[in-house]
Amino acid sequence: MVVGGKGQLPKLRLAITGTPGTGKTALSTALNGLFQVIELEKLAEELDLLGEVDDGSRPLDIEELVKKLDWQKPQSPIIIEGHLSHLLPVDAIIVMRCHPDVVDARLSARSYSVQKIQDNVEVEMLGGPWFEIPDGIPVLELDSGSYPSSELSEIVVEWLVNDMGPNRPVEVMDWLDDMASDSHDSRKGQQ
Repeated sequence: MVVGGKGQLPKLRLAITGTPGTGKTALSTALNGLFQVIELEKLAEELDLLGEVDDGSRPLDIEELVKKLDWQKPQSPIIIEGHLSHLLPVDAIIVMRCHPDVVDARLSARSYSVQKIQDNVEVEMLGGPWFEIPDGIPVLELDSGSYPSSELSEIVVEWLVNDMGPNRPVEVMDWLDDMASDSHDSRKGQQ
């Protein structure tokens, strides 16, 4: 991928967040080379801030992580990838989303427990991390179920070199509304 044209990538900390199974790692991998990619879980493990395994995951002490790290302005573009990365002091946030049915299939393929799959599908249906994202930080929302990571990475680069405009999505993806419409449409067809 070539960066050029209107501008260069800004030196910033970019969080790539989202419900497990929404494509955070795939997008980070596609952007690796343009950015230094830091996996939040590995960083927390290095700093001994992960708890014991509980239902296949390890709780992370995000507040202690914020205290332990030096949050000076980065010298190059950095991605912090992880489903809690939006809780860190970052300059911009990419929220990865995808239809709950896609999340279900992806997490099933990872052999997640039925309960963990259901919990994550519900979180995605309700908006993923949107309820925790502070105002004033530029946010780009992407649907990994509709586009390959290579296309999404181009969208990210274009957004960043164009001063992160627009600053927030006009409308956040609403899977509940989509699913209600699909259900309503299928009932109409049965009449």
